[in-house]
Amino acid sequence: MKRIIIIILFFGINLHSFAQKHYEKAYSELKSMLEEKTELNFKRALFTIENAWFDNKLAYTNFEKKISEIATICKQMVERRKLTNYNTANNWAIFMYLTQRIPENDSIPYSYDFDDFLGDKNYSSTFVTRLVKDKKGNCISLPLLYKCIAQDLNAEAKLTLGPSHAWIRHISEEGKFINVELTSGQFPTDGILITELDIKREAIQTGAYFKPLSEKETIAFLLTQLALSYENKFGKLDEFTEKCADLSIKYFEPNVIAYTIKMNKIAKLATKRQQNNQDVSILHRKYIAYQQILKKLGAESINPEEYNKWVNSMKTRKK
Repeated sequence: MKRIIIIILFFGINLHSFAQKHYEKAYSELKSMLEEKTELNFKRALFTIENAWFDNKLAYTNFEKKISEIATICKQMVERRKLTNYNTANNWAIFMYLTQRIPENDSIPYSYDFDDFLGDKNYSSTFVTRLVKDKKGNCISLPLLYKCIAQDLNAEAKLTLGPSHAWIRHISEEGKFINVELTSGQFPTDGILITELDIKREAIQTGAYFKPLSEKETIAFLLTQLALSYENKFGKLDEFTEKCADLSIKYFEPNVIAYTIKMNKIAKLATKRQQNNQDVSILHRKYIAYQQILKKLGAESINPEEYNKWVNSMKTRKK
């Protein structure tokens, strides 16, 4: 019996270690892109971090094919309506395909998963690889899908972050940035987004929020999503999540999520040490230091209850 238990523990540890290697591989691939050793490819990077959660069992060719199919439909929409002379024609087509009931999407637009938008029931429900299958997503996966399609169409699509939220910005026909909100299927003004998401002036000034991210900054953002996925899968914040956060900050300095990951890691470690009656004074100072950084960035988190209320208000707006 003892031998059986040892064997089970051995295989359990090895399976755990093998699963972690998929995350290391994903980290290395994104790191290589950021260091310009390989070509920056947002679509590939996104697939890579989601595939790590699935133990690399998904095929990139299938994901790429699906995105290509959607991009082709969008291109045809533009051509049929003779809109090719407009700079934002492809952006219009992507928006229509994702948010409206039209023949091209079989009158079934992509919608917000109000039942599990945080992935509490199933973390993979927050993934784009899931979104392209059942057309259900959240405020992160929807704009990420938009950006994937835009990449195939060479259309501008800048990922933009807010507290617990993301959307797309691109230059309009008038030469000004326009906000593309996939959660509600609308084009809210800057003022509306700033007010409803309670974005502080400091957060805009530091670039923590409301800044259209560059391609490198977007890959850096994906590193934080890789770290969060790792935490969900293995139930811990450790050296891996730390190096994801550090590399992310290197290429996107005012990265609120990355600093939060580092701060939460310290908090968990301090709690564990306190339970063992160990000194946590050094950890406490580090925690306070990260709090100060986030405060300078203007990165106050939106109240969870208020965010849930705002999310659910989208149901009314879309009607």
